[in-house]
Parts: sequence; structure tokens; C-alpha cells
Amino acid sequence: MHQYFHTQFGFCLWDLGALAALAAMIVVLAVHVAKQKKRQRDFEDELSEQESQKIRK
Repeated sequence: MHQYFHTQFGFCLWDLGALAALAAMIVVLAVHVAKQKKRQRDFEDELSEQESQKIRK
């Protein structure tokens, strides 16, 4: 049965776990990148606000 399943679909059960882990890693990476971009924008906004206040003084 195992040999039939392996050759019929072209992958084994370990491949399913690896595929799930890869999908999870891609999702985590995408979330991390999105959060990092938001932190970067917030930091740049705060920095420009501080610079504009510094110029006014």
C-alpha cells in the first residue's frame, strides 16, 4: 500500500509535513515583513516630527 501511495501521487507523507512547515514559514515571514515596514514608517514619521519641532525652536 505504501509503495502504491508513494508512486501514485509522486510524494510521500513526509512531504506533506514539509510542505505545511514551508507554508507556515512563508506566512510568518510575510507577517514579520509587514510589521517591520509599519514600524519603519512609524519611526520615520516620529523622526520627521521631532526634526520639524527642532527646527521650529
